[in-house]
Amino acid sequence: MKTQVQLLSLALLALTACSSGGGGKEDAGTSTVTDVCNSREDALTLPECELKPGEPLERFLVREGETREGDQDWYRIVLPANTSARTLLNVNGVYLAASTAVQLSVSVLEPLAGGGETSLAKKDDKHGQGAPKPVDMVIPLRDDLKGKTLLVLVQDAPQVASQPKFDARNPYRLTMKVMEDKDTNEPNDALAAATPVALSGAAGARAGTASGYLATDNDVDRFTFDLAEGEVAYVNITAPDQGAVPNWRLSYKLLRPGFLTKEEKEDEGEVLPAVRPGVLATARKVKNAGKWMLVVQGYRGRTGADVAQGDVNQAYTVDIRALSEQDPNDNKAQPNDSVSYAEQRGLALAASTSFKGRLGHMGDQDWYGVNLPSSNVPTRLRYKLTPLATGGRYPPLPGNPDRQVLVLTPVTTGANLDEWRTNCVSKPEVCPKGYSESPDIVSLVEGFCVGREQPTSLCLHSLREETVANPLFTNLSNFQGVLPVPPHGAQVTYFFNVQTDGTKWSDDKDYQLDVTWEAEDADEVSRYGGLETEQMVTRPMASATTHPVPPDTAEFSVSGRLSHGYGRLRNGTDRANGFGVRGPTDYDAVPSDVDSYLFTLPSVASPEDRAWLVQWEIQKQQDGGTPHGIALDLTFCDGDATGADGGVQDAGIPGCAAVRVGSRNQLLTLGYRSDALRAWHTRQTDPLSSLQPQYTLEERPNSTVVTLAPYACGCLERRFMRGGKMRVEVSASERRSYEDVNYTLRTGYGDYPSTYSRDGGTTVSCPGLDDAGTPADGGVPGVTGGCAFTRQP
Repeated sequence: MKTQVQLLSLALLALTACSSGGGGKEDAGTSTVTDVCNSREDALTLPECELKPGEPLERFLVREGETREGDQDWYRIVLPANTSARTLLNVNGVYLAASTAVQLSVSVLEPLAGGGETSLAKKDDKHGQGAPKPVDMVIPLRDDLKGKTLLVLVQDAPQVASQPKFDARNPYRLTMKVMEDKDTNEPNDALAAATPVALSGAAGARAGTASGYLATDNDVDRFTFDLAEGEVAYVNITAPDQGAVPNWRLSYKLLRPGFLTKEEKEDEGEVLPAVRPGVLATARKVKNAGKWMLVVQGYRGRTGADVAQGDVNQAYTVDIRALSEQDPNDNKAQPNDSVSYAEQRGLALAASTSFKGRLGHMGDQDWYGVNLPSSNVPTRLRYKLTPLATGGRYPPLPGNPDRQVLVLTPVTTGANLDEWRTNCVSKPEVCPKGYSESPDIVSLVEGFCVGREQPTSLCLHSLREETVANPLFTNLSNFQGVLPVPPHGAQVTYFFNVQTDGTKWSDDKDYQLDVTWEAEDADEVSRYGGLETEQMVTRPMASATTHPVPPDTAEFSVSGRLSHGYGRLRNGTDRANGFGVRGPTDYDAVPSDVDSYLFTLPSVASPEDRAWLVQWEIQKQQDGGTPHGIALDLTFCDGDATGADGGVQDAGIPGCAAVRVGSRNQLLTLGYRSDALRAWHTRQTDPLSSLQPQYTLEERPNSTVVTLAPYACGCLERRFMRGGKMRVEVSASERRSYEDVNYTLRTGYGDYPSTYSRDGGTTVSCPGLDDAGTPADGGVPGVTGGCAFTRQP
């Protein structure tokens, strides 16, 4: 049946306002739209309702009546007589206009003998207010559909079911084609219909390949292959780049034997969104011999409810290799994949040893141990991991390289395992904790303390994670480290764990781990003095008449050498930007070697403020390169305070009732900076003055010298002079290698106030007292007197 629908005239249109894209109750134009194929009977009988391969039809969704909404168009498809299980039906519907109110819906139906239909496929274009999108579906057909007729239903799928739309201005286009599935393995969706892949070649190097297409919506392809216990199974699935992103995101599951009764996944994964070429790979150690299954499909979201749209033109390939284990440590009766079976060696002082291994599969980890005999002096342990060029029987798995090296010692302090674990977690003297720059590592450290998956307690001393894929970290030495080894009365074992545990990466490449036990320098040994912990060096601070440089004599100088550790940086984010000797996710339980000095200050007449003279000299490296810097952490004994008024008692200064790290008990650290800054005193007396550097730097042939500039007005407050003690902790900063840092610190005190030159040459006095004892600058809040250098770092 045909129905002629006469549209409203332009005059009537002008009176009733305009229609937007044909989506309201008014139409535009004066042309006549022929509305055909409005019923199932029309589709089955009328010639114009047959949808033929490669012949597009353009029709309108509009019907006779006052509303002209809710139109349904019906078409038939007569399948060829040679239809098989590999025949695909492709139906495509699309609005070619930039906008339409119709939310196009296309259904493919199979007529039932007794009336009615069963749905083979249905898709809607829910574009809302946006531009319309194609409705495209690829449907696999069955053998019993040879020569049969299918129905296609086209209609609107409104957001609100009671408000369908029409479009009398823009036609939709409907096309169909019948094709043969390029995937010669089809049908292999079902478990029992999986495609076998034969692995051929010599034992230990068997391989096989396959290919396929995910041509239809939610298509699933299955492959099976045989693996032997102890082999490394490498499986690679690749969707080559053909200039367009496939309609599906490649995903896979690798199933262990027994998949017919229970699906036990060995591994799974999916390609990241919009990535091409799509590459997935895994490498697993085979523990269950037998027939394994690989499931290849499009990613359907976390819940599996999304549709992975078929793509008839995008092929994928499968590469399967069954390889022998090439790491000799893993071919033993007890592989070294746990601390209980670590390969251990004795190591003498001033000697080295090397271990070789291979991370041949995901989850692989190798354990090694060095046994150090007793030592009554501090020593240090140096380690370095070097990836080698040998090995690599398969390409590195997708993703960034992420090898790890961990250094641990067993904890046996306590009467039993429970006490070992408790002491490891809670007592820094049993297991030191370097959480200041690594707060996220607490759970990992405590996990080793409580045994993780093994009945033991281990203290984590060092962790290195590979970062070579990040261009910010090209200068890192993060696959090596130097650990302090305290004096110990009995043999101690340091374990090294090389792993990719918990990661999805491996490369089957060999590596070498070098470990050296070396003597600590004489300076460090002297600071222990035969004890188990490092001691402070106590020195009187001498008076000097020079300014700002203290004399270069033994009376004003202390020298030392900083060995282990990664050093501090100017601010906490520098390490994340690639500056420093190790990366931001690395860890050291003892962050840095620190030398501690206790300077005693004399009793002087009131007012006690004194100028403070500070200079340090750092020896250059053997190659003459730029040396590391050092940082000075300062703590003062407050002679006017008690422990109850906000000071910190017994904070590293013996015999001091209360200590301060600054006038406001805020951390005060000195370290070289080349930029111009505003000094503490100009904030009060001269806020409009220009900025100046607070340090000077001199490059000498074999050293670099940093001096606190006169503009800084370095001084010692009267209450700290009355306290009589100042602690200085020296640590490395801006460290770029693990070479020792040799330094000399020169310090003294002099008359205050001192002077400095302002820009333009004017000589200015630092804030002090006038003849009447009144602060010349009008007073600094909270401080009696003119000196407040320690108030603001």
